[in-house]
Order: sequence, then C-alpha cells, then structure tokens
Amino acid sequence: MSKDLSLLPSVIGYEFSGKTLMAEAMTHRSYSAERGLEYDNQRLEFLGDAVLQIIITEYLFHKYPHEDEGRLSKMRAAIARQSSLAKFAESWSLGEYVRMGRGEVQNGGCERVSTLCDAFEALVGAIRLDGGIESARDLVLPMMEEKFPDPIRLIAQINPKGMLQEYTQGLNRSVTPEYVIEKREGPEHDCTFRVSVIINGEIVGEGEGKSRKVAEMNAASAALKSLGNPATLNLELKVTNEV
Repeated sequence: MSKDLSLLPSVIGYEFSGKTLMAEAMTHRSYSAERGLEYDNQRLEFLGDAVLQIIITEYLFHKYPHEDEGRLSKMRAAIARQSSLAKFAESWSLGEYVRMGRGEVQNGGCERVSTLCDAFEALVGAIRLDGGIESARDLVLPMMEEKFPDPIRLIAQINPKGMLQEYTQGLNRSVTPEYVIEKREGPEHDCTFRVSVIINGEIVGEGEGKSRKVAEMNAASAALKSLGNPATLNLELKVTNEV
C-alpha cells in the first residue's frame, strides 16, 4: 500500500495548487486498470521527459561553454537515462508514493527502475503544469548538481570503449585497444567472461561480465582509470547490464 499522498509535498519541497495533478503523476497504469480510472501517469511522463530535456540541456550548455554538441549530447543522455532518473526518484522515495495495482506491488514494482523513472518524469511534468518551468527547474537542478556535480565524467559510463579509443588515439593515432578473452566459465546460458584490454602489448585493464560486451566495457573502464583519464578518475564505472 502506498503512502498518503498528502505527505509528498513536504518531501519534494513543492506544494501543488491542487491535488489532481499530483495524484495523476503518482498513478501507475496498473492501478488505473484495477480501479477503472480514466487516467494514469503516462501522459505526464511524456511531458516531464521533454521538460527534463530542456532543463538538462540548459544546465550543460552553461556549465560547459567550450564543449561541442556531441559531447554535450552524450552528457545529457547520461543524466536523462533511466538509471539516473531513478536515483532522483529514490531521493524523494517516490516508490513509496506511487499507486500501483496489487500484482505490480507483489512483483516489486515500487523498486523497479523503469517505474521510478516514469514516476519522476511524471511528477516533473505535473510541476511544470502547476507552477511553470521555473518551479520544475528549481527542484531538479539542485538534485542534479548534487548527484552529478561533474557530468562530463558520465560519458565513460555510456560508452567506455569509445572513450578509451578516443583517449588512446589522442595520445597516438596509431594506437588501437585490443580486447582479448582471457577466460570463459560456466554453462552456455549462464557463463562469465573475463577480458583484458591491451595497448602497445601491455595489459592496461581487465573486466568481467555475463557477456563479452559487458566484460569488454568493464575492461575499458578499468583501463581508463589506470591510464589516468581525467574524465574518469575516482569513478566506479563497473557495468552490470547490457546498455
């Protein structure tokens, strides 16, 4: 059972002029189907996604005046992806307020990344409609700056292999990272790969994963850290799923 929605404004630091938008934002489609309601949070999620794109884009545009469009787009994608938005939702404990059908609750819907992401986007959309873009920006920006104070570091989390390629070619254009499977263990349906990445004949990083792709990404992340790439220092970049 979800928490009393009347408590949510004090949690997020925003008081709605009415309760209708807030209730809609916190209504999962499973709850609507179960109760025969004519609304759920999907339309607000659609709006909130667009609002977040604007807020994130403006933030990055001003924070990195010398970065090109490609790099800015990569940073925006990193902040706007499901796992990042779910972190924002967790800051507000939104999973405890989303109204869901019984089956969804039993299947752990309140902790599902996609559900948390959708709820956060829907709430941002609701705030945009209720109080305008500035109200949404005032709530999102402080959270974004706290969670991701240096977004440029996030690029490696999206494509560590691509960043390693760029980094090594920046040092020497003839250098290309080579990925070698060192070990493969377990049955076909549940095997683990261990991969090394080699540059100039030297192993500079190793990684494991449930697929070769994930293992290579983890190896690239480890290599970036070992090489001292300023975009990835002091980060935990381990990949656990396909991205």
